[in-house]
Amino acid sequence: MSPKVISRIMVVALAAFVGLQGQSLLASTNVAVGPSTCQPGLVHFTTIQAAVSAVPFGSTVLVCPGTYPEQVAITQPLTLKGVTDGTGNAAVITVPGGGLILNANAPTAFGLVSAQLVVQNTVGVTVSNLTVDGTGSNCVPGAVREAGIVVYNVGTSNDGVSAAKIQNVSVRNEHGCGVGEGVISDTAFATISSNQIHNIDFTGIVVAGGKANVASNNIQTAGLNGVAMDTANQTVVTGNTVSTVNQAGLLVQLNTTAATISKNTVVSSPSAVGIWLLSVFNTPTNGNRISNTTWGVVLQFCAGNVVQSNSFSELGADGILDQNSFGGNIVTKNTINEAAFGIFTDSTTGGDTLVPNSLFNTVVTVDPSPASLGTPVI
Repeated sequence: MSPKVISRIMVVALAAFVGLQGQSLLASTNVAVGPSTCQPGLVHFTTIQAAVSAVPFGSTVLVCPGTYPEQVAITQPLTLKGVTDGTGNAAVITVPGGGLILNANAPTAFGLVSAQLVVQNTVGVTVSNLTVDGTGSNCVPGAVREAGIVVYNVGTSNDGVSAAKIQNVSVRNEHGCGVGEGVISDTAFATISSNQIHNIDFTGIVVAGGKANVASNNIQTAGLNGVAMDTANQTVVTGNTVSTVNQAGLLVQLNTTAATISKNTVVSSPSAVGIWLLSVFNTPTNGNRISNTTWGVVLQFCAGNVVQSNSFSELGADGILDQNSFGGNIVTKNTINEAAFGIFTDSTTGGDTLVPNSLFNTVVTVDPSPASLGTPVI
């Protein structure tokens, strides 16, 4: 073999080796956002968005304690995680100095949205241990809502509820132009768990389309609802605590089918419905605890739901309000203690099972007409 041929073989082999090395550099990695004293030894970025945009698929972006005035968009698989530096301070995403811009979509629920953090058109994203603070949010032209976090078009039904995970996040002070939402999951297959959500204009967590597991969240002080579901079939809402809302602790509506509402607690919301099922089908609602609301559970235009083993107490109106039923609801084995009325069912309701339930300290067992106290209107 001539020296020239040997030389060419060596060049090709070297090029192939370098190419392989280049691929290894493009493999998933860990990077940090914030000062170099935090997570030393990692490549550092000054903004979250710069890090998210630079890393390969499957990487982990560690966000050090500090304030990050930016809107962040995640469009590829990765983990975004807040870390501590020994002080216990949080990594906080805040509103940019120039205000928010229109950057997200939630077509099933609302339409165009301005979001502080948006996960969209991807799969395999986990966001954890961050704070999203909407203090100073502005009115954004064209935005129907302002939100702390939006998860849109993430995953498919094959992903179950693991295409996106929002965990151990605090979302607060979402008051943008009076239309602030906490977390919106729209056409996504997501897990939203163990989050702290408070001081929201409208709703703490919205699930519209897709499928979600909404578990063990603490939601306080929302202008409308704790959790609202809209066409969210097979979504599970369990173990959440909701307090100080003005419309419903848990609102399930608009042809949602086969969801599960279990072991949630709704307290200290005297002008609200505890659990409101509105045009909902085949959705078990069991083991929830509702206190200090106006109504315990409301069923309207529903069919085939099982509402059992719930506890309702300190109610201003009805423990159970069953109105305009399509039939086949089983509302039994619930306990109502201290309510103006035990049960109301209207003349159009037929085919529902409403006994036995345990009623204690109710002024009237069967409500002859809830009109004197009004009925909830969406």
